[in-house]
Amino acid sequence: MDNLIALFNTILPISEEEALLIKKHLRFNRYLKRNCFNEAGKVCNKLGFVESGIFKVSSYKDTGDEYIKYFVTKGHFLIDLNSFFYNTPSSENIQALTESEVFTLTRTSFEILEKEVSNFSEIINELKQRALLEKFSIKNEMLVDDALTKYKKFISRYPNVAQSISQKHIALHLGISEYTLSRIRAKKQFLAK
Repeated sequence: MDNLIALFNTILPISEEEALLIKKHLRFNRYLKRNCFNEAGKVCNKLGFVESGIFKVSSYKDTGDEYIKYFVTKGHFLIDLNSFFYNTPSSENIQALTESEVFTLTRTSFEILEKEVSNFSEIINELKQRALLEKFSIKNEMLVDDALTKYKKFISRYPNVAQSISQKHIALHLGISEYTLSRIRAKKQFLAK
């Protein structure tokens, strides 16, 4: 919880009273592996801040194959932006890949904080801009880069994730086969010696 308040304060200041109000509205939740934070087809009515654990944000291609858009780790937000802010059905599944701990704000609490916390809307807008830029960057990399470059950027972006999740999930994110991923990892280990 303090990590979230500290993050907000790096963007714009929040008074002690406002911090206490935010804390009052946050709910602590534990997610077991495979538990969903949000499901495609349902409206995303909450915003989560990951204290520990790893989540995948995925959807399905026209062929029915899963595609992992990105991973959400400690210190980052869980939300389907369009669904939450426009009250529309989500096109994304958000699912825990490890046991995880999350602080959650409901839509109702979010709306109260927008009115009661002086810089809340500006802070959220800044965080949305950062998230959208990162998503755009990841999407662009997935379209343009070769498999080895994608893997290197994955390791750079998510340094602690590779050891905690399956190769299948990494391959689904990178848009490559598990076999290709195994070859890349073997090659990198060989080159590291």
